[in-house]
Amino acid sequence: DEGCKALAEGLKINQALTSLNFSSSANIGREGCMALSEGLKMNQGLRSISFSNCDGIGTEGVTALAEGLMINQPLTSMNLSGCEVGDKSCKALGKSLKVNK
Repeated sequence: DEGCKALAEGLKINQALTSLNFSSSANIGREGCMALSEGLKMNQGLRSISFSNCDGIGTEGVTALAEGLMINQPLTSMNLSGCEVGDKSCKALGKSLKVNK
């Protein structure tokens, strides 16, 4: 999660990075997702992000990422396959998709 926090700070400034792949990263948890969500709110360059098979994210992490999606419009692809996405997460993602057009 500490690495995600540092990366999130970079996302707030860097607009050139267009893709991030965290697939199968066991070190990403709720706190890392919360930090990344804050970075996504300010980033206008990122187009694709993958958390495929990141078991540690959980419902709270996905819900935090959904908050960042409410503001981040350039992001067009988020892979959450293999993550434990529950009803609460799906509701949060649905809400963010309604806002982010």
